[in-house]
Amino acid sequence: MHEATGSDLRFIIEYVKQRRGMSGVRVMLSELNRPSILFTGLGNIGRTQVFSEDIYKKVIESAATTLGGDTKTRLNQLGYALGDRAKMTKFIAKFSTSKQLVRLLEDGIIEDVPFVKSSVNEISKHISILRITARKNGEHFLDVSDGYITAVLDQSSRALTISEKKVSSTDLSYKFVLG
Repeated sequence: MHEATGSDLRFIIEYVKQRRGMSGVRVMLSELNRPSILFTGLGNIGRTQVFSEDIYKKVIESAATTLGGDTKTRLNQLGYALGDRAKMTKFIAKFSTSKQLVRLLEDGIIEDVPFVKSSVNEISKHISILRITARKNGEHFLDVSDGYITAVLDQSSRALTISEKKVSSTDLSYKFVLG
């Protein structure tokens, strides 16, 4: 991901609004505008406007802070919401093979989650490894990626099984058994 649209930012803000109401949105905006003013209000965010990856990162982090509780859990929930939002993935997942679904996960992570990169290694005909690596200052977004993958796998009806999941401070890897 290199940039985000206004609709991506609005989706995160709407998620906070559903959970915490308008008071939560106001808290989130004050959190976003802490060191310098990014947005004076929601009207400043046009749906087709393009924002940098840093701003998208800051919006997701401030949403997790605003939602309260454990930040790791909140980031995972935001990732699940982003994965659930990928309606095109839901449509495509029904008509793709297990191998194609792993590639879809790789592409979805690249497109929808900031500050991480992903790659797929096909070990054999029935085993693939999806590896997600955090870029500089993106360690928290491994939790977002984990929630995203869970949401997409919940949507699909393919025989795609996670046989192993490894988590470190900078990497997240899934070993999928295809079948």
